[in-house]
Amino acid sequence: MTPLSRTLSPALLAFGLLSSAAPSHAAGLGPIGDFMTMDVCVGADGKPVPGIPGEGACKRHRDIKPGEAPSYTLQNFGSPRSKCPTAPIAKINVPVVKDGNTRIVSSTIRQPACGKPAPGGDGEDGSQNGASIQWHDQGYGFIMGSYSPVALSTFESDRCLTDSASSERFFRGWVIGPAEVPGIGATGYGVFPSKLKTGKAATLMGGCAERYNRALTTWSVNEVTYKSGRKLVSIVSDHYAQGAPDGQSQGNAMQVEQTYWTREFGLSRWEKWAREDWVHPRSKKPAPELAQALYAAGRCSAPLSQPLAFGKNMQVIPAENAAGAYAKVIRNPATGEQHTWYMTLCEDYTNAAETPDAGRYVGMLSNLADDTYWR
Repeated sequence: MTPLSRTLSPALLAFGLLSSAAPSHAAGLGPIGDFMTMDVCVGADGKPVPGIPGEGACKRHRDIKPGEAPSYTLQNFGSPRSKCPTAPIAKINVPVVKDGNTRIVSSTIRQPACGKPAPGGDGEDGSQNGASIQWHDQGYGFIMGSYSPVALSTFESDRCLTDSASSERFFRGWVIGPAEVPGIGATGYGVFPSKLKTGKAATLMGGCAERYNRALTTWSVNEVTYKSGRKLVSIVSDHYAQGAPDGQSQGNAMQVEQTYWTREFGLSRWEKWAREDWVHPRSKKPAPELAQALYAAGRCSAPLSQPLAFGKNMQVIPAENAAGAYAKVIRNPATGEQHTWYMTLCEDYTNAAETPDAGRYVGMLSNLADDTYWR
């Protein structure tokens, strides 16, 4: 099934602009793989040297190669009220080669807090850690599956119907954006058939889902200022589990996950948003209340906040009078329907820090990702 973007041309993917001042056909920014992989600093000979891209003496940097050890980790931010200097989570976004195939693994490593061991030990067996497996084809970049201590999730696409025995069944199950990244100011969207499944990928091979959800993905390319103060060109990608029947808007979706991808670091930030009338199924707290608690915690800075247009039927506008919470309005100009959406969860991983033993995380990746994703 062809997504609604209809073409891979960056010009045709630019359905809307960030503002009237934004260039409508800015030069493309290259392959999406560059935005999915962290960089390492290199010397004049091209070999890795200590340093963090964008800081100090790091004048040259490039994508990390398979098997190379980074000298730093990406970390999230703890509560400003916490006296613990250690961030709760460390992350690396690196390519991994198995059986001649490459995938990008984004790890989530739980760190010891204030000198205490991480829950369940140091996590060497992967039991307390998580990861997502990502890749790209000639059309799009995508997430194939994710692992966490509480859930194993795969994102099956309708490609399973033609190739159920290989990892291509997970291609385009959770789309990030186009394979060739358009210029700053461009936006785009597409509908991609997918099915969320739980369990190890290896146990799900062979059969295919009887039906697939029509998941809507929107993307924009922007300069984003992160909590770390870094201002980075970013792909900002929104994944809705469903969309309107015509594929032109989010329809009746109630939640969306928003991810940020940068050339320097790869996956750099994650957010969860919920519509104003959504209520958490376990805590029974409404979205505005959860958003206020997140805002008060101070662990994330403001999200991307500027007008965006995705086709003629979907506009995103910063919310007014949303003191004490991060919010936006999604409007359908064709029908006049609009809802306020609230950011209820967030992790910003641009808190990069020199980590002498960061290389050990590379060795842990084999325990965090099912080999099936490389089949």
